[in-house]
Amino acid sequence: MHVVEEGIRGKTWRKTLFPKLVLAFLIVVTPLYGIGLAIIKLGESSVREEVSNSLSSRASFFVDSLEKEMAHTLNLLNHLAVDKDLHRLTFTGQYMKINEWSDAVLRLESKMRLVKDSSAFLKGIDAHLVEQRRTFSTEHSITDRLSDDYMATEEIYDHPDQSLFPWENRLFLAVPFPESSSMHALKPSFVLQVELDLPALRESLAQFTDYESSGAMLVNLEQGWDVSNVKDEAVLKALEPLLKRQTGSAVRSGVERLDAEGGPYFVAYHFSEPLNSYLTVYVKQDGLLGQIQMYQRMLWGLSAVSVLIILAYAYWLYRLIHRPLNRLIRSFRKVEAGQWTPMSLPKNGDEFTDLIRHFNSMVHRLSVLVQEVVEQQTRAQHAELKQLQAQINPHFLYNTYFILYRKAKDEDLESVVRLCQYMGDYFQYITRNASDEVPLEIEVRHAITYVDIQNMRFSNRIDVTFGEIPEGCGQTAVPRLILQPLLENAYKHGLEKKLRDGKIVVDIRRDGRRIVIAVGDNGEMLTDERLEALVRSLGHQTPNTEYTGLLNVHRRLRLRFGEDAGVAVSRSELGGLRVEIRI
Repeated sequence: MHVVEEGIRGKTWRKTLFPKLVLAFLIVVTPLYGIGLAIIKLGESSVREEVSNSLSSRASFFVDSLEKEMAHTLNLLNHLAVDKDLHRLTFTGQYMKINEWSDAVLRLESKMRLVKDSSAFLKGIDAHLVEQRRTFSTEHSITDRLSDDYMATEEIYDHPDQSLFPWENRLFLAVPFPESSSMHALKPSFVLQVELDLPALRESLAQFTDYESSGAMLVNLEQGWDVSNVKDEAVLKALEPLLKRQTGSAVRSGVERLDAEGGPYFVAYHFSEPLNSYLTVYVKQDGLLGQIQMYQRMLWGLSAVSVLIILAYAYWLYRLIHRPLNRLIRSFRKVEAGQWTPMSLPKNGDEFTDLIRHFNSMVHRLSVLVQEVVEQQTRAQHAELKQLQAQINPHFLYNTYFILYRKAKDEDLESVVRLCQYMGDYFQYITRNASDEVPLEIEVRHAITYVDIQNMRFSNRIDVTFGEIPEGCGQTAVPRLILQPLLENAYKHGLEKKLRDGKIVVDIRRDGRRIVIAVGDNGEMLTDERLEALVRSLGHQTPNTEYTGLLNVHRRLRLRFGEDAGVAVSRSELGGLRVEIRI
């Protein structure tokens, strides 16, 4: 259980079950959302392409129609320029009789009206007889001077390639006679001049597109004139830089996206060589893609609803799975800490109810088992202590009684009394069953008693030195009989055969939260092989290990104080064995 709990506790948020369930839901929803978005984008792209093609086709068609209309008008003017009556009035009018002159004028005006009526874009026709200083017109009576409109085409020979002539916000189409002049200083004999009906042309352009917020205009950048409506001004202002860039390029027609005041526009432009002008058709993007954009807004609304659904779903999963799972994990942690508290059963009766019910049953059984284990460990510690108490070395007992016999025989009554007192204290301590633990100072006092007995045996051949107990450590509870086995081990395995100058040093010090008791001797019987074997025996104990001597002390200390406590051995600075107890 401890290993499983560590695994659960070590998991990061990304590795828990809850985000994986939410992610699985997102994995299912996201492709559907992506497909819907792709369909809308595909529809938008298709609509853009269709509209672009439609605008380009319309612009091309209108330019072709306008060019044909202008070409037809110029053709009629060229035919009228060779009219017999017009030539007679121009060159011999002053010599004609009044009735002949009147008949010729009527016939000329009739022909001029026929030309005017041939197109809805023609407002009127003027015949300017330059040499006669007279103007015939379909819109006003005969003048005895050239009308002011002649000024629009007065320098027609200076612009032989120009077909349209702007003047005072009006637009004219003119044919001179003769058609060309090698000397620009000469003036034509007469000029046939047609004024285009700009309102009619604007109306035609306005009806050119059937989209909302759309329009068309004719723009001449070189001469600086345009045929547009008032609503076209913002588009025209933004359009001029685009057309100027296209004027210098090889491609002079196409469809572009244009950012203008009021929003982005789609603009189709087509250049007319005969008119030296651009015909542009524009459609506001909102009007063009209004339905698509409505679908996009619906998709974003659906996205917002989806987010709310996902949040609600995540909260539902959290209450359904994550919260009871966290409760279960917290209960496992309590069990690990030794709190055998059962969980309250949820009310919904789902799988977690059965799981928690089995968890409570497991906690109950574990608490019983742990209690039994604790009792067994306590009994084992008591048994080990009793075993150590019973392990009175017979050799030590025999030697002690032999010393007592010899002192009595020598009538050394003082030594006999002192030895009997030592032995009484010794046997009283090791046979006492009142408590398994004693204060450290009492355990040290017993060790000193043991050393006093051994000194009488070895006739002071071995010098034993005890260090002072650190302040505040004398009342620390320690297991009984943890110091005597270390001294006994030093006497038996280190100094028993030493005839003189034997030394044992007992050092007691404090190391942080630990108390360290060290017993070192200057015995000469310890080899490196024996030291290594002793280290291995302390580090690799099995359930069948017989815990006697140092191993017994090591085992009891670890049972009492944990895995960090116990016995450690090394070579002493005196040359023999050094045994440390860590409490």
